[in-house]
Amino acid sequence: MDRDGGRRVGLADMSGPREIIFAAIGDVHANMHAFVDVVQGWEQEVGASVSFVLQTGDFEPHRDEADLQTMAAPAKHKQVGSFPEFVSGQAAFPWPVYFIGGNHEPYGFLDQHPDGTWIADNCRYLGRVGTITLEGLRIVFVSGIHREADFGSTRPPAERISKIPNRRFTAITEADIEAALSFESADILMMHDWPEGIVSPSDHDFIEQHCRRLRLQQLGNPYGRLLVELLAPKLVFCGHMHMRYQAELKASEGGSARIYCLGRVEQGRDALAVFRVSSEGQIHEIT
Repeated sequence: MDRDGGRRVGLADMSGPREIIFAAIGDVHANMHAFVDVVQGWEQEVGASVSFVLQTGDFEPHRDEADLQTMAAPAKHKQVGSFPEFVSGQAAFPWPVYFIGGNHEPYGFLDQHPDGTWIADNCRYLGRVGTITLEGLRIVFVSGIHREADFGSTRPPAERISKIPNRRFTAITEADIEAALSFESADILMMHDWPEGIVSPSDHDFIEQHCRRLRLQQLGNPYGRLLVELLAPKLVFCGHMHMRYQAELKASEGGSARIYCLGRVEQGRDALAVFRVSSEGQIHEIT
């Protein structure tokens, strides 16, 4: 795996002179049809097909009202959405979708599968923390968001979700970060909230206007930044803030990670980033 700051990724197990195209997409918030439309719209415009899609959390795969009640969110934002159509087979994802958890998920359901599981055809929840290799790309992922008050705590078991605040299940824990660091390296890192300290000073006013009541100093996950610095991924995908933003962050051993903060699917192409991986192992964004 190349760690010299170039754009080569670990693809040694790919065979044959072929190229892989994959996509990353931001918050879905139960609007599965809009998600499919955004990716298929890109495919139709470019005349190419993606092999798989990585989704950065707040997917909201509610099967029914019972799932919905285990999500942390104000009542006005709680809607089952269209995922039941994908569970029943009335609708289908055209490509494999791999998603992580954000801060708005039915964790009463998802935490029954902390190591991940397929929850519908072509749709896999990756789990709380782990690694997966897709088409030779080593992907490390962490579900949830940073909340300092809960960081040092043990996550409650899923069966207690009706007895304590739902937000307790949305937090990344110290054990999650330690588990992610144990993987030592990654080609791609997936997390829901932004790594800390990626906003350029020239963008401070713009970001604060978008975030409204959120102060810039509150934006970003310090442990997410640590993962970027120590795992040295080439690409980092995150969502959460419902806006598109790109940055680079230096890794501790040299080189830099390209960070893609993605919007929500209702924002169209701002929610989407697409990449081509060549047979030589070079990875480039397709604009």
